[in-house]
Amino acid sequence: MFSYYGSKSKIIKHYPPPEHDLIIEPFAGSARYALLYHDKQVLLNDTYEIIIDNWNYLIKATPEQIKNLPNFKRGDDLRTFDIPQVEKNLLGFVMARGRVKPANIYSPWASEGDEIGTFKRRVLKNLDNIRHFETSCVDYRELENKEATWYIDPPYQQGGHLYVENSINYEELAEWCKSRKGQVIVCENGNANWLPFRPLVELQGQRRRTLELIWTNQDIPGDNCD
Repeated sequence: MFSYYGSKSKIIKHYPPPEHDLIIEPFAGSARYALLYHDKQVLLNDTYEIIIDNWNYLIKATPEQIKNLPNFKRGDDLRTFDIPQVEKNLLGFVMARGRVKPANIYSPWASEGDEIGTFKRRVLKNLDNIRHFETSCVDYRELENKEATWYIDPPYQQGGHLYVENSINYEELAEWCKSRKGQVIVCENGNANWLPFRPLVELQGQRRRTLELIWTNQDIPGDNCD
């Protein structure tokens, strides 16, 4: 529900739908997959505490709290607003596009698109859909290996260094992914080689086109690459 670096908002429907009643996102971020299939049980995990704090706030927030979040105009500095730090952290991802950590200044992009208004409307629309979501803030290797749909969107092999929390050993991650019980969907892009990825869809980014990749432990009929 908030903008985040690496979000799958434009391509999330290209991924296979969940085949289990439980969805686990070990690297949750903005959790676009879980949001799309919110009728399932959901566990969101991330080692970046601010991300989990954001989700815990949203899961418990009332419509009045969301409506009363401040509005901004171009150039406003979030640090000058007298609101709780958890709200500043959440709104920091509204101030500018695709951030890896909260920003402070309401950017031209955000003001031109009324990002704060769009954010509030999106959250209000989804509040009832996420009340049952559960969260954790542990290393992915500590998650119980449950029968579930595992939607695994880790910091990418190329570009993942930008994340606040990233100390991935990709060889170890590959073995961990293959050992999960149930349906496993792993995201990557570019020339990633730590699993035998295949093309999923080509995406036009702000500066260049990128090729999104997928590995799954189940067959995907056809070829989704555009």
